Amino acid sequence: MERVNLIDAYIHEVTKRISKDKRDKTSLELKSTIEDMLPENYSESDIKEVLKKLGNPIEVAASYQDTPRFLIGPKVFDTYTRTIKLVVPWAIIITVIVQMIESIVLYSGEGALLSAIIKTISLTITNIISVIIYVLFWITVAFIVIERSGGENVRIPLIKNHPEWTPDHLGKVKIIPKEKTISLNDNIFSFLGIAIFAFVYFNANRLLGIYTSHNKGGLKFVMPIFNQNVLLSFAPIILFCIVLSVALTCWKLKTGQWTMLIAVANALLQCTGVIVFILMAIHPDLIHSPAVPYIAAITETTSAKILFAIDRILFVSIAIAIIANAFDIYSGFKKAKI
Repeated sequence: MERVNLIDAYIHEVTKRISKDKRDKTSLELKSTIEDMLPENYSESDIKEVLKKLGNPIEVAASYQDTPRFLIGPKVFDTYTRTIKLVVPWAIIITVIVQMIESIVLYSGEGALLSAIIKTISLTITNIISVIIYVLFWITVAFIVIERSGGENVRIPLIKNHPEWTPDHLGKVKIIPKEKTISLNDNIFSFLGIAIFAFVYFNANRLLGIYTSHNKGGLKFVMPIFNQNVLLSFAPIILFCIVLSVALTCWKLKTGQWTMLIAVANALLQCTGVIVFILMAIHPDLIHSPAVPYIAAITETTSAKILFAIDRILFVSIAIAIIANAFDIYSGFKKAKI
């Protein structure tokens, strides 16, 4: 590793653990400190010796915080955060699965499916928030007790304990530019979007349609808007795109940054998706035929006007899809080139 990379890796490990508004100032101060400690004609071993004197980046980062006292001290904070990162996602996944199974078992078939989905989503969100608060509270309490009792070298199942820090650990550090990073949130929303699209696509005849008020205050599904047979005629290519989307998202999750290969794969997938959407939208039998006169009757207009409005909506949807996907493709290549 080159000299500048070794120093930059250390500064990166420190600054990523402090608030964003202090990172630039801290980076300059830390770099100046390191350079002052180095001899005039320094070598890589000199850099390692200086960095070893400065100490573990976790503890150095703690020294740059405004508040010198901690609820969770720097000696166990790294294990604390890794425990949270391990436990919280699994707690959320288990909560979602349990809520979905409960909703499916308790669904009697009465009322609109959309109403049941809305109720399930609201309950799931509420339960997720409660579980996160509960898990964070008890993990924090556990680590407070562990630290106050002198158990800094606590071993957590499935959490690999790191050996004592040395400058050699910086060789494994990857410094990814902020603009090039693919965040965990982006991947989570990608998985969520894929799941929602797949569910809606295969249940369009029960979700996307005309609703009326139920006599009990809920919603009553009258009829679908789209012809499910036409939608399902594209099922093979849709399934292929779904599988590729999942694979691409997993690739992004593993890589953590935009690369040219990911940008190319993303562009091909986006282009395929747009083409399939256009083929669906221009299909002459896409709209469920009984829906047109029904809408015309309740809006007191003619079927011809309803068909004209639907054509306009589909045309605008195609235009938006093309523009949005073109922007996404351009953004992917731009980030990959950074």
